[in-house]
Amino acid sequence: MDAKLIVFGETSLDKLLQWLRSSGEPKDIREVLIQYLQILSKSVTEDSE
Repeated sequence: MDAKLIVFGETSLDKLLQWLRSSGEPKDIREVLIQYLQILSKSVTEDSE
């Protein structure tokens, strides 16, 4: 991994927590995992552009 690609700021985990809080209701672990993978995937594709 190239150190130049490291970006400090909001992490994917922060985004997941925001998503959970905004829903206002408990979520199934499968749904949380799918959402987290989508957030990570989006982060990776944004970074590569």
